This record gives sequence, structure tokens and C-alpha cells, in this order.
Amino acid sequence: MAGALELDVDELETDRPLQEQGLDSMLAVSLAQDIRAKLDVDIPVTLVLEVGTVDRLAAELRDEYGARVPAVAAEPVDAGVAQPDTGPDEQPEPATPVRAPAPAQIRTVEPSDPPVRGDADLHDIAIIGFDGVFPNAANTDELWRVLLEGVDCLSEVPASRWDIDSYYGTEGKPGTVYLRRAGFVEGLTDFDAGFFRLSPTEAEWIDPQQRHLVQSAWRAMEDAGLAGDTHRSTGVFVGASYQHYRDMVVGDVVQTAAGLGNHNAILANRVSFFLDLHGPSMTIDTLCSSSLVALHTAVRSIRDGECEQAIVAGVHLAMSPQYFQLGARLRSFSPSNALRPFDSGADGFVPGEGVVTVVVKPLRAALRDGDRIRGVIRGSAVNHGGRTSGLTVPSSAAQQEVISAALGDAGVSVESIGLVEAHGTGTSLGDPIEVEGLTRAWRGVTDKSQFCAIGSLKGNVGHLEPAAGLAGLVKVLLAMEHKIVPPSLHVVRPNDHIKFEETPFYLADRAVEWPRNGTPRRAAVSAFGMGGVNAHVIVEEPPVSEVRESPAQDSYVVRVSAADETALRTLADAYAETLIDTSEDDLGDFAFTANTARAAHRYGVAVQGADTRELAAGLKEVVTGRGALSRKGGKAQPSAFMFTGQGSQYVGMGRGLYGVEPVFRAALDECADVLAGHVDVPLQELLFGEVGGGRLDRTGYAQPAIVSVQVALVRWLASVGVRPDVVVGHSLGELTAAWVAGVLDLGDLLELTAVRGRLMESQPGAGAMAVVHADAEAVMAAISAHPGVEIAAFNARRSVTITGPADAVSGFCQDSGLRTQQLTVSHAFHSAAMQGAVDPFVEAVAGRTLSAPVIGFASTVTGGWHSAETATDPDYWGRAIREPVHFSQALTTLAEAGPAVAWEIGSHPQLTSLARASWSGTQPTWLSTLRRDRTDQVQLHSAVANYYNHTRTDLDWAGLHQDKGRRTTTIPTYPFNRQELTAPPVRRGVATGTSTLSHPLFDRHYEHRSEGQ
Repeated sequence: MAGALELDVDELETDRPLQEQGLDSMLAVSLAQDIRAKLDVDIPVTLVLEVGTVDRLAAELRDEYGARVPAVAAEPVDAGVAQPDTGPDEQPEPATPVRAPAPAQIRTVEPSDPPVRGDADLHDIAIIGFDGVFPNAANTDELWRVLLEGVDCLSEVPASRWDIDSYYGTEGKPGTVYLRRAGFVEGLTDFDAGFFRLSPTEAEWIDPQQRHLVQSAWRAMEDAGLAGDTHRSTGVFVGASYQHYRDMVVGDVVQTAAGLGNHNAILANRVSFFLDLHGPSMTIDTLCSSSLVALHTAVRSIRDGECEQAIVAGVHLAMSPQYFQLGARLRSFSPSNALRPFDSGADGFVPGEGVVTVVVKPLRAALRDGDRIRGVIRGSAVNHGGRTSGLTVPSSAAQQEVISAALGDAGVSVESIGLVEAHGTGTSLGDPIEVEGLTRAWRGVTDKSQFCAIGSLKGNVGHLEPAAGLAGLVKVLLAMEHKIVPPSLHVVRPNDHIKFEETPFYLADRAVEWPRNGTPRRAAVSAFGMGGVNAHVIVEEPPVSEVRESPAQDSYVVRVSAADETALRTLADAYAETLIDTSEDDLGDFAFTANTARAAHRYGVAVQGADTRELAAGLKEVVTGRGALSRKGGKAQPSAFMFTGQGSQYVGMGRGLYGVEPVFRAALDECADVLAGHVDVPLQELLFGEVGGGRLDRTGYAQPAIVSVQVALVRWLASVGVRPDVVVGHSLGELTAAWVAGVLDLGDLLELTAVRGRLMESQPGAGAMAVVHADAEAVMAAISAHPGVEIAAFNARRSVTITGPADAVSGFCQDSGLRTQQLTVSHAFHSAAMQGAVDPFVEAVAGRTLSAPVIGFASTVTGGWHSAETATDPDYWGRAIREPVHFSQALTTLAEAGPAVAWEIGSHPQLTSLARASWSGTQPTWLSTLRRDRTDQVQLHSAVANYYNHTRTDLDWAGLHQDKGRRTTTIPTYPFNRQELTAPPVRRGVATGTSTLSHPLFDRHYEHRSEGQ
């Protein structure tokens, strides 16, 4: 694909639409024909163009057409692909590693349990994430501060928007505006076009409502822990009404981007397109009730089985002077420039801007998936007021009906509701009508008075119109979370037409605590459209969380991932600042959220630390440019595993991981169960018990203990997505390598290891071994003068191990003239003394089922690649006990595969220094799983972080937190690299023959010149 697009493999973005990378229809047809021929699959010539990305093309070819790569794939150890047979003298090439493509920014998940239409268990809908941008409040945390502190966020029209003085007038002349203040969002036209796969020249024509909406949807998905990992069966429901940007900037300019970018239907569709969602996608316009109607529609869609979850949003941005002129003409704005819900001085509303998004799914599914639940929608209803005295005149009776219907849908007592977030637009008659409708609905089921607070956030941020309903919902969710009912602003004296003492409600004019009083906290939210569409929702606080068991950790890893380096460093800085104020108890949840609830992007870095201080320091190094970044994607980089042999064991090896890593512990326990009938001391006692020290010096105990720890380490690495493409093992370690390569199953590996250890321990023990620091030729020449001395291992270019009778080895060390170092051993391994163990072990192996290796497997008996014959030959495994270990030669073979990373799998590094000396070509990144002198989890986490930082490969971050009881929490969201993008203003002139100001929509205050003028 990269070749066809004339790109380097590293430049190909597997998750990016191919058309954006240069694909056209003719090239797509040509590629489809090539794929047909190379993979022998009958695909339509349109397939490449239809699927859109390399990731989806690969999945389609694999899942729908059964295509397989015509090479031996580097799969997990249980894969069943064998290498082709080779002749007895021919060493096979290593398996060609085939890995998954670069991590996709967005991964869509197929529904595993399709919803059933009308399923009663789908009734209660959980809110699992939300986001919002409001006037003077860039996020929901700031909104809570605004509410609690009673901040008025309205301001005079910014000069950067338009000149209010050119329109201002209080005499009521056509075209003038008497409102100077409103709620304005900062950074209106700022946008990260690259993140959303758009060019800046295209993005500048797109309505800021679409831009802010897709950014808000992304942040809400992050808050829900689903960013980059969304279900295809996700609906998108957006409440929106106005297209101010088109009025102000776009006008009648003919541009594709301008047309689609300023059409309200595309609001929802753009979110669905970018996130690759296949559920219902619609924009709903009922004016002021739009977003709450959208929520109701989403709830019904989920209950009816149309989608499994939904993104629901409301947006109102880029208010234009034309909009202000229309509101002034209708006399709906407040002449006093303040919005006073339920106050006697209420004289109209003040508009506000904002975008609000919530993510919802069935409560049952949220509990099943372990989602963080922010609230529960118990009931909802929508209706219309019918024919009233005027199209825009609200109906108290209709409001009563919709409230009663929502209560009926929720099935809860009104006396359990502690807060009503009212429509509350601050009009002298609209507010009394609303309270009357509420009272009439509630009086049918209760005669209690003034037990429930009533208020509206509109006094703080203005009337967000189509986004107002969801803004009120978010206020309620925050109030439940903080257990406080915030005050409504600008309440000096209650509206004279409302006798609150005769209603179930009291006006929330100050912050009050919100106790449970025996039932979950519940609230109601209303939104009433100017055209008569009413919506009401009943919300309940999240279910009480179960007590978690989170094992204490010695170390943490935090991933930072972004689409570009600037955003990555910005996010790293935000993480570091947040960690400074994060408690140690919450650190695990922070790491879990950063690692699993954020999408994988093109650039990434992982930081390891034992506590918040160390993590923050590591993140600050990233910010300053000292920390290593890695660019993900492109050509796969192979990894090698090297398995240590005997001599690496010590009492307590793996003890630290056993206590803090459930996957490691489960694997070690499984090994213990298998070995129970073959070793007379329990494995855990061997490794961690007081008797282990002496016993681990005995070969019969040491070998099963070493291999078991290696198995548990491999299992843990696999759980985080680290698997080898090629393997090699030193002596005993070659058995573990065989298991990883698919030659042996786990039971046979452990049982044969126990047999091997017993047999070798039972051989004559009056032997010795020594390391000779010289090249192989010099050692072999010197040996000829010392009968009985043999070479046990060719470890490196100038490191050879000799073995034999103790007196012969001692004589060699004294008389050879070579630098030597004697080893503390119980036997002369890999010498004639081991001959008695060979035949019994061959017999034991012959009784097992061996399979051809499924990945490249280097032999340390021959120094070349294992073939299907060598790996499955019982005689080979007998020879491995008696003959020298050709580790140096095997490393030369391993280097041919070009691994970017080489892991030493064992309790302490023995092989890495030897491998470095033997390696030919570019040195890989060398990593060790455990070290005797370092805390287990700190060492392993450091290695994993280095692996991530020095390869193009991503990790399975969920595996890092498996069975540790962690949950999604609130951490900084993605820092979009936003740039100011505004289309060139349409050139306009005052229409000739117009002597007075007139209405912009009816009298054409302006005429547009053609684009070419």
C-alpha cells in the first residue's frame, strides 16, 4: 500500500483515510487487482475504496474473505503455524514477523451482545461521560466553580466578534439591538484541524459549532473512558438550531466545505464519520428544548435496540448581529441585560453560547463493563403544547403532562426528588407558568410543600437555547457529585406571581447541602421550546460503588499519547501538574485512566515512577525535551526473547511481582499446580520460603523454579502486548524458549524441566566449571593439554565456559596462561559427567507431543535456526544436556532477524552483556525483566516503558492494570493544538436605495457581492 501511494512505510498512517493519503479511484482498482492476485481472494474491485483505511482493509480481508499472509506469522505461543520442512543440512530462515499495524487513533468494536428491542433491562440509562464549554467556563470543573461562587459570566459583545456600537439602540428602530451583554465562549474559531483529518483551508469554512462539537464529543468520550475504542453501534443525537457563522462569514459563497460545514444535519454526521460510528445520526431542532429532546430520542433509541450507546450533544455558538437583531425585534431579550430566573425583576432572557456532550449507555451494560457512572436517567418524556393562544405561548397544561409522563416513565416518588433544574428563562410570565405546571403534576402525588429546590443555571451563563437542556443536566450531575445544591443567580425577591410556600418547591438562592434522606439523590430537568416542544428528564445519582480491592503497587507507568509532539508535551505538562495534587491512593486510578481511557495516537511516551513525585518529574523531562518520544506505526519492528539458564536463581526471585501483579501470580500458581506431582517441595516455598536458599542450590529444584519464573514473566509480558518474533535460550533456557515458540505445551515444559533437573542432579558431582576470558580458538588449543576438560559454552567472542573433573579444570586455570574465573557449581554440566542423563531424558521427551516452532527459534546446539525436525527430535534435547552451548553463534543467527529490542527473560540478567559482545550489526535496545538488586515491579515497569519508548509498537495497556481494581477518573483531556481559523469575510456593501435600517432577514439589510468581485 505504501509503495502504491509513493510513501515510505513509516509514513503510511494505517488509521487515516486512504483518499487523504493520495488514493484515487483508478489506483484503488489497481490495488484491488493486485490483492486479488497476491492473496488469491475474490474481492470486488471497489473494496479498497470502500473500506477507507489500511486497518479496515486488513480486517475486511481477514474476517470476510479469509485472506492469510503467505508467510509464517509471529503469533502468540498457541498459534498452529509451522515452518516449512528443510533438508538435514539446511538451516531455515527465521519466521518473517507479521504484526498488527500501527495503533489506530480510533478502534471500533463490534457489538458483542446485540440489544433486544424493548428489553426491560435497557430502561435505566447510565451517563458515563460528559463535557462542556460555557461562557467563562472552559470545562465542567470551571462551571461548578461558577455555579458555587455565583459568578455572572455574561459580558459585553467582544470587539473581536462584531461592533455592538454599530447596532446598539434603545428606541426600537428596525435593525437595532438593545442588548449589549450575552454569554460568549472564548476561542470561537480556534480548531485543531490536523487532529480531525482536515486541512486548515477546509476547516476555516466549517461552522465553529461543528468544530467545537467534534472536540467536545472527543473529550466526552475520554471522560467516559472510551476515546479511540468506540462501539460501531453508537448513535449520535445533537440538538442545534442556528447557523450564525453562515450569516456572518460564509454568506452565499459557493464552497463544498462551506456548504457541508454550515449545514446543521452535518453536525451529528461529522461526529459519526470521524469516530466511525454506525448507529443513528441526527440533528434535532426544537429550539430551546433541542438537546433535551435529543437526549430523550437517544434513550428511546437505546431502549428500542437501535444502538448500544449514544453520544448526545447540544451546541449554540457564534452568535451573529442578525440573531441579536431578530431577538430585539421579538422583544424576547432582557432590557436590563441580566437573566433573573424566578426573580421579581425578571424581564427576559439573555442568550449564551456553549457546547455540551454526554455519553450514555444502558445501566446494565455500564455496570457490566465497569464504567464510571456519573448519573442515571430514570425517565424522560417529550410532548407539544398543541394550539395555545399563540405559537410561542407556553402551555402550563402541556408542561404538566410531560412532567407526569416522565415521572411515570421513571417510576419514582416525587418526594425523592431534591432538585428541579427548571427551564427558567427569566420572564415575568414564563416562570410562573413553569412552576404552575410542575406543581400541578406533583400535587397529584404529594401534598408536601417546599421540600425540593428549584433553580436554573441560566442566570450564570445565559440561555444556551438548543444546548440549554444538557447544560442543566450537567449542572445536576455536578450537584449530585458534590452533594450540594448550588444557588440560582440574581434572585433578590421571588417572582410576585409565584407563591412558593404553596408549592413543593423552594427557590435555591444559596448553596445548601444535599443529603440522601434514605433514597438516592434524584433531580428533574426541564427544557421547553419556543415552538411548544416540551421535554422533561428524571435523573438519579450513580449506584453506590462496591468496595474495591486494589493491591498496593511498587511502581506505576503513565502513557502520554498525542497526534503531534507539541500536543504530547502539553499533555505531559498537564499530567505532571495534576499529579502534584494527586494522592497516592488515587495514583492507580490516574495511571489506569491515562493508559486505558485515552486513544493511541501517532506519538507516545511512557514514564515510570514509584510515586507521584517520580512520575511528575519524569513527565516534566518530557516537557523539556529530555524524555524520549516514539512515533508509532510504520513497519513492524521484531522483538527477541533470550532465556537465562541455571545460575540465575536466588531465594525470593519474583516475590515482589507475586504480591503486586495478579497475572504473574496466577501464572506462577498454575506452574505450582502442574509441578505439585513432580517436585516434592511446593513451588512457592522453593521460591519464597525459608527452606528455599539451600534447596535452590540443588539442580533438581533450581531448574523448575527458574523455568516457572520465566513462564510467569512471559505470561505477564503477553498480557501487556509484548510477544517475541524470535527466541533463543541458554542451556535450560532453551526449553522455555521451545514453549514460547510453540514446540511444547506448558504441562510438558514443566514436567520435562523437573525430569531434566532430577536426572542432571543425580549424575556424578565431583566436577567444576570456569569462565575463560579468551577467544574460542585459544581456549580449544589450550584444552588439548588438559585431558578431561571440555568446552561447556561458547558465550561470547572472548567468553568461553569450560567444564570437567575438578582437578582437571583447576589445572587448566593454573597452567593455561589464560585469564579464568572459577564458578560455584554442583556439577560439571555439559561434560561427560552428564552422559548418564541423556538417554533417560531422550526417552522422557519421546513420550511428549512436540510441534514445529511457529516463530524463529535459534538453536544453541547448532548455532543456527531450528527446523521442524530439530525442534521435534527427542535426541536433540538429549544432546542439549551433554554438548556445548553455542550461544554466541546462536546470537549471530538471531541478529539476522534484525530485532529492534532484545529482552532477557529471567530473574537476573546473565546473557545481555554476552549478547552485546556477540551481536553483529545494529545493536537492539537491551531490556531485562528482573534484577536481584532492584524492586521487581520497578525493574519490569521500567523495561516496559523503555520498550514502548524505543519501538513503534503500542502496548495492551488494559493488561497492565488487569485485576487491580482500578477505575476511570478525571484527568486532563486532550490538549487540541488549536489555531485560529476564520474564513475570509464575505465582502458586503450597503444596498442602494436603502435610507433606513431594516430587518436583516426580511428586508435584506445587506446585499452580497459575488465571490469573484
